[in-house]
Amino acid sequence: MPWPLSNEQERRRLERAFSNRIIPFDAPGFYDHPTFLAQEQKDPRFLELYARYVEVRQYGDSYLADAAAKIDIAANALVSAIKADGRLGACVDASGMLGRMLDRLGIWNYVAKTTLTITFPSGSGITDRYFWSFDEGSFAAPHAIVIAPPFGVVDVTVRHQVYEGGEADYLPPLVMARDWLPAKWTPEDLANPEICAFLKMQGISFDAFLQRKSPSMGDVMRALPPRQIKFGDTIMKYVVVAVGGTIEPLEDITGYKPSGRTALQIFEQDISRQIK
Repeated sequence: MPWPLSNEQERRRLERAFSNRIIPFDAPGFYDHPTFLAQEQKDPRFLELYARYVEVRQYGDSYLADAAAKIDIAANALVSAIKADGRLGACVDASGMLGRMLDRLGIWNYVAKTTLTITFPSGSGITDRYFWSFDEGSFAAPHAIVIAPPFGVVDVTVRHQVYEGGEADYLPPLVMARDWLPAKWTPEDLANPEICAFLKMQGISFDAFLQRKSPSMGDVMRALPPRQIKFGDTIMKYVVVAVGGTIEPLEDITGYKPSGRTALQIFEQDISRQIK
Protein backbone atom coordinates (compact mmCIF):
# COMPACT_ATOMS: atom_id res chain seq x y z
CA MET A 1 0.00 0.00 0.00
CA PRO A 2 1.50 3.40 -0.98
CA TRP A 3 2.21 6.05 1.63
CA PRO A 4 -1.00 8.15 1.66
CA LEU A 5 0.56 11.55 2.38
CA SER A 6 2.91 11.65 -0.62
CA ASN A 7 2.60 14.97 -2.42
CA GLU A 8 4.76 15.50 -5.49
CA GLN A 9 4.21 19.24 -5.74
CA GLU A 10 5.05 19.83 -2.07
CA ARG A 11 8.07 17.50 -2.31
CA ARG A 12 9.50 19.54 -5.17
CA ARG A 13 8.84 22.81 -3.35
CA LEU A 14 10.69 21.61 -0.27
CA GLU A 15 13.58 20.23 -2.29
CA ARG A 16 13.97 23.61 -3.99
CA ALA A 17 13.98 25.26 -0.56
CA PHE A 18 16.71 22.91 0.66
CA SER A 19 18.73 23.20 -2.55
CA ASN A 20 18.61 27.00 -2.44
CA ARG A 21 20.18 26.83 1.01
CA ILE A 22 22.77 24.23 -0.09
CA ILE A 23 21.27 21.58 2.19
CA PRO A 24 21.63 17.97 0.98
CA PHE A 25 18.38 16.04 1.35
CA ASP A 26 19.22 12.62 -0.05
CA ALA A 27 19.41 10.67 3.23
CA PRO A 28 17.46 10.48 6.51
CA GLY A 29 18.78 12.65 9.31
CA PHE A 30 19.96 15.50 7.08
CA TYR A 31 18.73 17.89 9.78
CA ASP A 32 22.17 17.29 11.36
CA HIS A 33 23.97 18.81 8.37
CA PRO A 34 25.82 22.05 9.25
CA THR A 35 23.93 24.11 6.67
CA PHE A 36 20.60 22.86 8.05
CA LEU A 37 21.71 23.68 11.59
CA ALA A 38 22.75 27.15 10.44
CA GLN A 39 19.25 27.72 9.10
CA GLU A 40 17.78 26.55 12.41
CA GLN A 41 19.84 29.17 14.19
CA LYS A 42 18.09 31.79 12.05
CA ASP A 43 14.66 30.15 12.18
CA PRO A 44 13.84 27.85 15.13
CA ARG A 45 10.90 26.44 13.15
CA PHE A 46 13.05 25.26 10.25
CA LEU A 47 12.88 21.67 11.55
CA GLU A 48 9.20 21.69 10.61
CA LEU A 49 10.29 21.58 6.95
CA TYR A 50 12.16 18.34 7.62
CA ALA A 51 9.04 16.80 9.16
CA ARG A 52 6.93 17.97 6.27
CA TYR A 53 9.44 16.48 3.83
CA VAL A 54 9.28 13.09 5.55
CA GLU A 55 5.50 13.13 5.16
CA VAL A 56 5.28 14.20 1.51
CA ARG A 57 8.09 12.11 0.03
CA GLN A 58 7.26 9.22 -2.28
CA TYR A 59 8.34 5.80 -1.01
CA GLY A 60 8.70 2.65 -3.08
CA ASP A 61 7.21 -0.66 -2.00
CA SER A 62 10.61 -2.21 -1.29
CA TYR A 63 11.61 0.72 0.94
CA LEU A 64 8.35 0.58 2.87
CA ALA A 65 8.66 -3.17 3.44
CA ASP A 66 12.26 -2.83 4.64
CA ALA A 67 11.42 0.16 6.80
CA ALA A 68 8.45 -1.62 8.40
CA ALA A 69 10.63 -4.58 9.39
CA LYS A 70 13.33 -2.36 10.92
CA ILE A 71 10.87 -0.10 12.71
CA ASP A 72 9.16 -3.18 14.16
CA ILE A 73 12.44 -4.47 15.58
CA ALA A 74 13.52 -1.12 17.01
CA ALA A 75 10.15 -0.14 18.48
CA ASN A 76 9.56 -3.52 20.13
CA ALA A 77 13.06 -3.54 21.62
CA LEU A 78 12.54 -0.08 23.06
CA VAL A 79 9.10 -0.96 24.45
CA SER A 80 10.61 -3.99 26.20
CA ALA A 81 13.31 -1.78 27.73
CA ILE A 82 10.76 0.81 28.88
CA LYS A 83 8.51 -1.86 30.39
CA ALA A 84 11.42 -3.46 32.27
CA ASP A 85 12.51 -0.06 33.57
CA GLY A 86 9.04 0.84 34.85
CA ARG A 87 9.25 4.59 34.40
CA LEU A 88 5.97 6.27 33.42
CA GLY A 89 5.59 9.37 31.30
CA ALA A 90 8.85 8.99 29.37
CA CYS A 91 7.29 9.73 25.98
CA VAL A 92 9.54 12.66 25.04
CA ASP A 93 12.78 10.87 25.95
CA ALA A 94 11.70 7.52 24.50
CA SER A 95 10.46 8.97 21.21
CA GLY A 96 13.66 10.99 20.85
CA MET A 97 15.67 7.80 21.36
CA LEU A 98 13.62 5.91 18.78
CA GLY A 99 13.96 8.72 16.25
CA ARG A 100 17.74 8.64 16.56
CA MET A 101 17.78 4.84 16.31
CA LEU A 102 15.79 4.98 13.08
CA ASP A 103 18.11 7.66 11.71
CA ARG A 104 20.99 5.26 12.33
CA LEU A 105 19.11 2.55 10.46
CA GLY A 106 18.52 4.82 7.46
CA ILE A 107 14.77 5.15 8.06
CA TRP A 108 12.93 8.38 7.26
CA ASN A 109 11.16 9.63 10.38
CA TYR A 110 10.52 12.59 12.60
CA VAL A 111 9.56 13.06 16.25
CA ALA A 112 6.24 14.80 16.81
CA LYS A 113 4.91 16.50 19.90
CA THR A 114 1.22 15.75 20.04
CA THR A 115 -1.92 15.97 22.03
CA LEU A 116 -3.65 12.65 22.64
CA THR A 117 -7.34 12.06 23.16
CA ILE A 118 -8.33 8.53 24.18
CA THR A 119 -11.95 7.43 23.90
CA PHE A 120 -12.53 4.18 25.76
CA PRO A 121 -15.15 1.54 24.87
CA SER A 122 -18.63 2.56 25.98
CA GLY A 123 -18.95 -0.56 28.13
CA SER A 124 -15.77 0.21 30.07
CA GLY A 125 -17.33 3.00 32.12
CA ILE A 126 -14.14 5.04 31.65
CA THR A 127 -14.41 8.66 30.58
CA ASP A 128 -12.26 10.13 27.82
CA ARG A 129 -8.62 10.76 28.71
CA TYR A 130 -6.85 13.86 27.41
CA PHE A 131 -3.23 14.92 27.10
CA TRP A 132 -3.66 18.66 26.47
CA SER A 133 -1.25 21.27 25.11
CA PHE A 134 -2.89 23.91 27.30
CA ASP A 135 -3.23 22.64 30.85
CA GLU A 136 -2.07 23.24 34.40
CA GLY A 137 1.52 22.46 35.34
CA SER A 138 4.77 22.46 33.42
CA PHE A 139 5.80 19.73 31.00
CA ALA A 140 7.96 19.40 27.88
CA ALA A 141 5.04 18.21 25.73
CA PRO A 142 1.63 16.64 26.32
CA HIS A 143 2.78 13.54 24.44
CA ALA A 144 5.39 12.52 21.87
CA ILE A 145 5.44 9.96 19.09
CA VAL A 146 7.48 9.06 16.02
CA ILE A 147 6.08 9.25 12.50
CA ALA A 148 7.93 6.91 10.15
CA PRO A 149 6.40 5.71 6.88
CA PRO A 150 4.72 3.26 6.46
CA PHE A 151 3.49 4.01 10.00
CA GLY A 152 1.47 7.16 10.56
CA VAL A 153 1.96 6.75 14.32
CA VAL A 154 4.64 4.91 16.28
CA ASP A 155 3.92 5.30 19.98
CA VAL A 156 6.17 3.33 22.33
CA THR A 157 4.83 4.77 25.59
CA VAL A 158 1.05 4.95 25.21
CA ARG A 159 0.55 2.27 27.86
CA HIS A 160 3.32 3.65 30.06
CA GLN A 161 1.68 6.88 31.16
CA VAL A 162 0.15 7.73 34.52
CA TYR A 163 -3.38 6.32 34.36
CA GLU A 164 -6.11 5.66 36.87
CA GLY A 165 -8.05 2.44 37.32
CA GLY A 166 -7.92 0.04 34.42
CA GLU A 167 -7.29 2.53 31.61
CA ALA A 168 -4.04 0.89 30.50
CA ASP A 169 -5.84 -2.42 29.97
CA TYR A 170 -7.67 -0.90 27.00
CA LEU A 171 -4.48 0.35 25.32
CA PRO A 172 -1.99 -1.49 23.11
CA PRO A 173 1.52 -2.16 24.41
CA LEU A 174 2.82 -0.53 21.22
CA VAL A 175 1.18 1.55 18.50
CA MET A 176 2.53 1.00 14.98
CA ALA A 177 -0.32 2.26 12.85
CA ARG A 178 -0.32 1.53 9.14
CA ASP A 179 -4.08 1.96 9.10
CA TRP A 180 -5.07 5.35 10.39
CA LEU A 181 -7.68 7.89 9.46
CA PRO A 182 -7.32 11.65 8.97
CA ALA A 183 -8.95 13.44 11.89
CA LYS A 184 -10.10 16.93 12.84
CA TRP A 185 -8.99 18.57 16.04
CA THR A 186 -11.37 20.28 18.43
CA PRO A 187 -10.63 22.81 21.19
CA GLU A 188 -11.31 20.03 23.70
CA ASP A 189 -8.38 18.06 22.27
CA LEU A 190 -6.00 20.93 22.92
CA ALA A 191 -7.13 22.67 26.10
CA ASN A 192 -8.59 21.63 29.44
CA PRO A 193 -12.28 22.32 30.24
CA GLU A 194 -11.52 25.32 32.43
CA ILE A 195 -9.73 27.12 29.60
CA CYS A 196 -12.45 26.24 27.08
CA ALA A 197 -15.17 27.44 29.47
CA PHE A 198 -13.32 30.70 30.18
CA LEU A 199 -12.92 31.44 26.47
CA LYS A 200 -16.60 30.75 25.84
CA MET A 201 -17.62 32.97 28.76
CA GLN A 202 -15.43 35.79 27.44
CA GLY A 203 -16.68 35.37 23.88
CA ILE A 204 -13.19 34.58 22.62
CA SER A 205 -12.92 32.10 19.77
CA PHE A 206 -10.46 29.28 20.18
CA ASP A 207 -8.76 30.27 16.92
CA ALA A 208 -8.14 33.75 18.32
CA PHE A 209 -6.80 32.26 21.56
CA LEU A 210 -4.52 29.94 19.59
CA GLN A 211 -3.24 32.76 17.40
CA ARG A 212 -2.34 34.81 20.45
CA LYS A 213 -1.00 32.00 22.63
CA SER A 214 0.88 29.89 20.08
CA PRO A 215 0.60 31.08 16.46
CA SER A 216 3.02 28.42 15.20
CA MET A 217 0.79 25.62 16.49
CA GLY A 218 -1.97 26.35 14.00
CA ASP A 219 0.56 26.24 11.15
CA VAL A 220 1.86 22.86 12.30
CA MET A 221 -1.62 21.39 12.65
CA ARG A 222 -2.43 22.43 9.10
CA ALA A 223 0.82 21.08 7.65
CA LEU A 224 0.99 17.81 9.60
CA PRO A 225 -2.53 16.40 9.75
CA PRO A 226 -4.14 14.96 12.89
CA ARG A 227 -4.65 11.21 12.76
CA GLN A 228 -6.90 8.69 14.48
CA ILE A 229 -6.43 4.98 15.14
CA LYS A 230 -8.44 2.21 16.74
CA PHE A 231 -7.36 -0.57 19.08
CA GLY A 232 -10.38 -2.80 19.51
CA ASP A 233 -13.08 -0.35 20.55
CA THR A 234 -10.61 2.20 21.92
CA ILE A 235 -10.03 5.27 19.76
CA MET A 236 -6.84 7.34 19.96
CA LYS A 237 -6.60 10.74 18.28
CA TYR A 238 -3.19 12.33 17.85
CA VAL A 239 -2.90 16.02 16.96
CA VAL A 240 0.62 17.08 15.95
CA VAL A 241 1.31 20.46 17.57
CA ALA A 242 5.09 20.76 17.20
CA VAL A 243 8.14 18.97 15.86
CA GLY A 244 10.56 17.66 18.45
CA GLY A 245 13.45 15.26 18.75
CA THR A 246 16.79 15.27 20.48
CA ILE A 247 19.80 17.37 19.56
CA GLU A 248 22.25 14.74 20.76
CA PRO A 249 23.38 11.92 18.47
CA LEU A 250 22.61 8.37 19.57
CA GLU A 251 25.95 8.06 21.39
CA ASP A 252 25.28 11.09 23.58
CA ILE A 253 21.74 10.32 24.73
CA THR A 254 22.33 9.56 28.41
CA GLY A 255 19.59 11.43 30.27
CA TYR A 256 17.11 8.57 30.18
CA LYS A 257 18.66 5.14 30.68
CA PRO A 258 16.05 2.37 30.94
CA SER A 259 17.27 -0.11 33.55
CA GLY A 260 20.66 1.59 33.43
CA ARG A 261 21.28 1.14 29.71
CA THR A 262 21.96 4.00 27.33
CA ALA A 263 20.20 4.42 24.00
CA LEU A 264 23.35 3.24 22.22
CA GLN A 265 23.58 0.11 24.37
CA ILE A 266 19.95 -0.79 23.67
CA PHE A 267 20.56 -0.20 19.98
CA GLU A 268 23.69 -2.34 19.84
CA GLN A 269 22.48 -5.13 22.13
CA ASP A 270 18.81 -5.45 21.16
CA ILE A 271 18.34 -3.93 17.71
CA SER A 272 21.33 -3.90 15.36
CA ARG A 273 22.02 -7.60 15.98
CA GLN A 274 18.58 -8.49 14.65
CA ILE A 275 18.94 -6.50 11.44
CA LYS A 276 20.71 -8.08 8.50
